[in-house]
Amino acid sequence: MGFEKAVDYAKKLNDQQPVWGRGHTRVMASVLAGEYALFLGPNFGAVKRIQAKDPTGAIGYKIPEPIPVRLHEANGVLANAENPYAGLLWLEFQASPEGQKIMDDHWPVGASVFAPGSAQEQVTSGKKLSIIDWNHYTKLDDYLQKIVEAMGFPKASVK
Repeated sequence: MGFEKAVDYAKKLNDQQPVWGRGHTRVMASVLAGEYALFLGPNFGAVKRIQAKDPTGAIGYKIPEPIPVRLHEANGVLANAENPYAGLLWLEFQASPEGQKIMDDHWPVGASVFAPGSAQEQVTSGKKLSIIDWNHYTKLDDYLQKIVEAMGFPKASVK
């Protein structure tokens, strides 16, 4: 999507005077109760959890393109770990098809969007992705600060 387009999107979103909430649990409950018609930005797994508990089938989802994808597992093995190869084996297992299936089943839908056959890969297959990769991962705080500014949130100040 690109940073400039994301900032422009944030400004346009702010122009619509949205109702803001923190976290997905409370806001999703409000959507389920009919207090709000939609919720922009919950994690896919949060939506799937609510859907699994929703006997009415009222909760749906639409994933806009390009689909925003971010790295969320920054796991590694410390250089001075007592058993570094055990750590590497654990990471390899997590990346394996079996490990990814366990993440899909128990997270839920926590397997990587890049894991063949995962729930996220099935939803995104053939669609354009907007990826926040390792090159941008360390810049996220700066990006978020600029997007929050574009949305018009007041800045905290000490008097």
